[in-house]
Amino acid sequence: MSRTIIVEAAQETACPKCSHTFPLSEGISRQTIEALAEAFESDFAERRRQLEAELAAEAKKAADKDAAKRIREAQEQAAAARAEAQASMAQVDKAREEAKAAALEQFETDRKAMQEALAAKSATLANLQGNELDLRRQLREAQEKDQARELDYQRKLDDERRQIEDRARNSIGEEFQRKEAQLRAQIESAQREAADLKRKLEQGSQQTQGEALELGLEAMLRAAFPFDVIEPVPKGMTGADLLQRVHSPSGAACGTIIWETKQTRNWTAGWIPKLKNDQQEARAEFAVLVTTAMPGDAADPFLRHEDVWVTRYEAARPLADALRSALLEMQKLRIANSGRNEKMELVYNYVCSPQFAQRMRALYDGFVTMREELEAEKAAIQRIWKKREAQLDRLKGGLVSVVGDLQGIGQGALPQLDAIAALPAAEDSAQEGGE
Repeated sequence: MSRTIIVEAAQETACPKCSHTFPLSEGISRQTIEALAEAFESDFAERRRQLEAELAAEAKKAADKDAAKRIREAQEQAAAARAEAQASMAQVDKAREEAKAAALEQFETDRKAMQEALAAKSATLANLQGNELDLRRQLREAQEKDQARELDYQRKLDDERRQIEDRARNSIGEEFQRKEAQLRAQIESAQREAADLKRKLEQGSQQTQGEALELGLEAMLRAAFPFDVIEPVPKGMTGADLLQRVHSPSGAACGTIIWETKQTRNWTAGWIPKLKNDQQEARAEFAVLVTTAMPGDAADPFLRHEDVWVTRYEAARPLADALRSALLEMQKLRIANSGRNEKMELVYNYVCSPQFAQRMRALYDGFVTMREELEAEKAAIQRIWKKREAQLDRLKGGLVSVVGDLQGIGQGALPQLDAIAALPAAEDSAQEGGE
């Protein structure tokens, strides 16, 4: 026989296989809960009808049984009384009344018992309905929580999918960039090797190339700067390749430029310290390194690297012009500064001389004269202004008088003349002019 029980949705239960505990609301689906609720309602209604029918049948049966018993006893007593010659009809009637009253009392008692049972059943029904409401509320809350959990799960799933796509895209991009950089490096390496091979095939040995570069630089400097002295350093001696002693057109020595040439594929950092030492020994103002390999693969035609000018061969001529111009300007400054004390003394003597005082006096007298003429012109113009102001006052007074006469004749018929009549008085105009 099947039984129906009521349990809380938060009641925990255990899985018979893995012994995992979980709330009952997580193990029962929405359809199962609704099916259980409908089955519970149907079973409850059927049990109520059966209980009511059983109670009514039992009450009726008890009443009938008790009434039959009472009637039988009464009949026996009546028979005894009749046997006694029906001595007491009053007692029989009284016994009948008592039996009837007892039966009615028993019936009332049974009826009250049935009502109490029915009230208890009604209370149980109300309790069951309250439990049903709680169960339905818990079911609704569980559904809302499931929807919220599903929404959060979908959001997290979308975020994870987006992150996975971003990581995959970044990984693919990095792999592509790495392969592209590797391929580009291989191409550049192949190009450099091809260029080096071509340079070797076209120019011959490195020593021959260096000598050719040095000779070409010497010839270029001699042709470009005929006033300068170009001194090549003999072979086998330490020092730079060329010394350019700069001279002005007048023949004055302005300074020295030291030149070093390098015809190699790769840049060597040791060239700079050696060239600086050679510059100190030669007491040169500038040091220039002409090379085919620039430091750090620089693309500029020339640059300044650690106080040394590094240039390509094709930019050596303009760089030499710039350095030579700097030496010439430095020579001019030295010449200009050589007689500074003598010039200061001459300026001091001139300021203290009578000629300087006379010139300053003449300038002051001219200023005083111009100031006096300006004041005279200002006074004359003010007199003219006062004269014209008096004339205007007389004209305005006459005009106001005429307007007053016309308004007096017209007796308010000429309102357009009010603006003229409201002109300020002559004294007010004079005060305004003075201000």
